[in-house]
Amino acid sequence: MKSIKEAIDRLNCNNVLECFFGLNEADISIFHTLRKLGATRIEKLSKETGKRENSVYKSLQKMMMAGIVIREKKTIEDGGYYYVYRAEDVDKMAREMLDLLERWYSRMKEVIEEFIELNKEMEAKTIA
Repeated sequence: MKSIKEAIDRLNCNNVLECFFGLNEADISIFHTLRKLGATRIEKLSKETGKRENSVYKSLQKMMMAGIVIREKKTIEDGGYYYVYRAEDVDKMAREMLDLLERWYSRMKEVIEEFIELNKEMEAKTIA
């Protein structure tokens, strides 16, 4: 786990996706390409990013689990189907990040208060 100071120092627009959604550089590259292309198939994403389809698929799976990519099933008239993927709305993602940040802040305040209490109790036992 990185220190909060280190995380703050290296935080930027790209790695905010790493911080909030656990994405790596390859995932972030695929995410940005998907945003640029709009709803598209894995084959097109693979070609555009220069990454193998199975690697693109793994990144898309991770981003779907994080809730920032949506998969839609498209039906072929003659039978069959295929999937297209699209990035979630940026405003919705930003609201979720702000919500997560508020929850993190509240939890950190609780943990710090617990830390203070625990140390007060330890000091009281040491004095007694």
